[in-house]
Amino acid sequence: MIVEVLYFAEFKDITGKEKEKFELSNYQLKFLIELLITKYKLPLKNLLWDNNTQNVSNLISVIINNQAVIQKNPLLAEINDGDVIAFLLPVSGG
Repeated sequence: MIVEVLYFAEFKDITGKEKEKFELSNYQLKFLIELLITKYKLPLKNLLWDNNTQNVSNLISVIINNQAVIQKNPLLAEINDGDVIAFLLPVSGG
């Protein structure tokens, strides 16, 4: 299965890309996140991951096909072939 990840803000700065495709053999978001952390190491992990909860940081919104993942454990969210995933930081302004 192939999914596309869109990068914005600091995610784009860390990866140096606007988007990227990954081939996955598992249908849970957890495995995509593990792949991203393995590829982009500590800078991405520090942005995306909360070591205390061992889960996606509660500051990050996970979006799959333009729909926010709203569940207690986003790691268990199912992803499918052709899905587009984005991780968004809170919007700040002034």
